[in-house]
Amino acid sequence: MKQLTTPQIDELFAFTKKHLVEHYDVQVELVDHLANAIEDQWKENPHISFEEALQKEYKSFGVFGFSGLVEQKQAALQNHYWKMIKSEVIDFFSIPKIIFSTVLFYALFRFYANPTDLGEQMWFGLKIVLFIATILLWIYQNRQLKKSPNKYLVQSISIYFYSLPCTFMVFFSSSINQKPSLFLLVLNTTTTTLYILFIAVLFAKIIPLIKTEINQTDLKFSKI
Repeated sequence: MKQLTTPQIDELFAFTKKHLVEHYDVQVELVDHLANAIEDQWKENPHISFEEALQKEYKSFGVFGFSGLVEQKQAALQNHYWKMIKSEVIDFFSIPKIIFSTVLFYALFRFYANPTDLGEQMWFGLKIVLFIATILLWIYQNRQLKKSPNKYLVQSISIYFYSLPCTFMVFFSSSINQKPSLFLLVLNTTTTTLYILFIAVLFAKIIPLIKTEINQTDLKFSKI
């Protein structure tokens, strides 16, 4: 039975790059799939050329080619980490962490219920610091990604999660220097409490986990 040669394997890698698959781990998975599919075609028809077999298999991915598969994998990985975040945040509403959540909610409720000019200035300053810190972290992570010899899917996910604190700042666009209604008071307190718990989980649990998985992925594929 015909088998792919090393130059043909290299050509498959080049083919995936040409079709906008930039993550090395996804490239390896696709190349393995394409190689097996081509060799299966050769079992049935030994006379079909490598290029013909490749194009035939590529067409099986549909009009969007590999992009649909890449987007599916990105969405699956994002959902995986979102489920972890959800689970960790919910854990703050169970014993004994519920005590911390209750104290945090009460402190924020009092803060919003008694607005002052100084409090408004401090809150605005905190939002600016958080915004700048998020941007700097995002830039740092993006530069680290560019330094890596290979790009991995989990690295792009890490950049996505680094940007979330800045994205969610929209929850705190309203001023606190006013007498809020009870509904607005509870809404601001709840969203701020959830935001703080989210940030705590993100940087204490999720980001370190993603970094570990990036290192493990790099170690795994450095042996290939």
